[in-house]
Amino acid sequence: MIGNRNLNWSGTAKTFLCLTGRYWSAATYGMVGHGLKELTPDLLVDFGTVLGVPVDTLSVLTGIDVPDGTPPQKPASADVAELIWDVRRLTADQVRQVGDAARAMLRA
Repeated sequence: MIGNRNLNWSGTAKTFLCLTGRYWSAATYGMVGHGLKELTPDLLVDFGTVLGVPVDTLSVLTGIDVPDGTPPQKPASADVAELIWDVRRLTADQVRQVGDAARAMLRA
């Protein structure tokens, strides 16, 4: 699902840091994706946040129970997850142009 958003391992690590505050190396996310590292309940919540998918849906799909006390998904990140999905077909240059326009709007 991360690949469908055109996020490589490095982009995944950066996105997780921005949206969830969790940072793992890019290779670690790759290992999770390839089934070489265990997907934990906390990380499942983070994936739900980044992907914009409810954690209970991911829990059913993966068979991973999310115990009580697991930090919830960050609702403010839902808009960013939707934006990542929307820009997945843009070229790198087009994404830079969107970023430049957004920064210009913030300065105005």
